[in-house]
Amino acid sequence: MLGKPKLYVKLGNDPEVEVSNVINGLQFLGDSTSPNVLNTYRQNTGVDGQTLIASNFDKSTVNANFYLRYKSYYDFMLAKHEVYRLFSNRRSLRIRTDAEPALVKYVVATPFAITPTEDFANDSKFTIPFDNPSGYKYSLARSDEISTDNEAVQMGMYLPTNKDLSYHFTGTSFQVFNPSDIAIQPYEQRHDLRITIKFSGSSLTLTNTTNGTSWSYKNAAAKSDVIILDGINTTLNGAAASVNTDYGNIALNTGWNSISVTGATEVDITFSFPFIYIG
Repeated sequence: MLGKPKLYVKLGNDPEVEVSNVINGLQFLGDSTSPNVLNTYRQNTGVDGQTLIASNFDKSTVNANFYLRYKSYYDFMLAKHEVYRLFSNRRSLRIRTDAEPALVKYVVATPFAITPTEDFANDSKFTIPFDNPSGYKYSLARSDEISTDNEAVQMGMYLPTNKDLSYHFTGTSFQVFNPSDIAIQPYEQRHDLRITIKFSGSSLTLTNTTNGTSWSYKNAAAKSDVIILDGINTTLNGAAASVNTDYGNIALNTGWNSISVTGATEVDITFSFPFIYIG
């Protein structure tokens, strides 16, 4: 027999908590959500129908259902306050369930009411609608923190089973796997992709030959220098250094991406990003 559903909540740098452990009598019943696709069209005068201009994932709603059991009106008021204190704090919460333990959503609670199931009852059923501004689910761990046998992996993440997964490379030709439902696009969609680079040579160019995106660091560097391409911004040893680049960027298609490195004699490169899933 399966256990009761569990909801884990993390606020900022606070420790993650399971809601039934921190609020007496509260039981999570499960949640539901679905992608919210926003299509934009252009109407052409004199032409039937409309032309699709763009299709984007809009913010979605996560409906989390709860059951609260209490002994008295006074216990009810205390528990009600604890629920509001945990969820309604005007800050983004990271939530995940035991059904998808390796996937998280970053959500904000919207208004909700907690009332007894009937007059003089000792229980309440209520739903908290959370806004999910990104519309995405993310992997609990980033790519460079994941191995195929740790707790940050679950079924449905579409990780390869026949090949060791690594995001740290020391060669000038390698492959980066993106198991996400969508492409990772730091420029177009502002997705989180951090590439940490150490190299020796007069310059360095990274090229994703799978989709043609590229980024070049035009100055010389020593192996002790740490260059980070964080989305579309570059730093050198912590200082802004985008001026040393061609202002390019690297995107990752879904699946395998072939990356080539030119202009450097020694390289040490790490790709770090959360995997993105829809639904």
